[in-house]
Amino acid sequence: MVNYLESVLNVMENNFNLVALFLLTTFLVGIIVFIIVIKRLNKLANQYKTLMRGLEGKNIEDIMLNNAEKLEKVIFTLKIYEDKLKEIEKAQINSLQHVGIQRYNAFNDMGGDLSYSLALLNKNGDGIVLTSIYGRDDARTYAKPIRKGKSSYKLSIEEEQAIRSSVKKE
Repeated sequence: MVNYLESVLNVMENNFNLVALFLLTTFLVGIIVFIIVIKRLNKLANQYKTLMRGLEGKNIEDIMLNNAEKLEKVIFTLKIYEDKLKEIEKAQINSLQHVGIQRYNAFNDMGGDLSYSLALLNKNGDGIVLTSIYGRDDARTYAKPIRKGKSSYKLSIEEEQAIRSSVKKE
């Protein structure tokens, strides 16, 4: 091992100029790399400052926190509206959704189709059929309950047509 060190020292003494040139070159390359790294680091620091400054001089972190708060409020409001929508959907099942009317002439000697049958049904086909029969001397009105498109009372042809026309309009 001692012989090896002595031989290295001999080579360095004999080639001192080359060793010095090698060390100087390595030192200069190190300085150049250091300068390049410093410049890139400064560029990244400036980009980071610009990013953190954000729009209109505001800090991007503050903007993101503000947006997160707004998002939470929007989500909360959306949940409220979803609950209200469910209530409305439940209520609309029983609301009037199907309307059909059939006008007709109840008597041969009368003109103008003044008699009518009016079907008023919900989504399930439940509701009523109103029938008004117009005559020269009087007018009569009848109401018949409807369940799932059918009635426990005998329906006239015009009443059945009114029910069918109300369901066809979907």
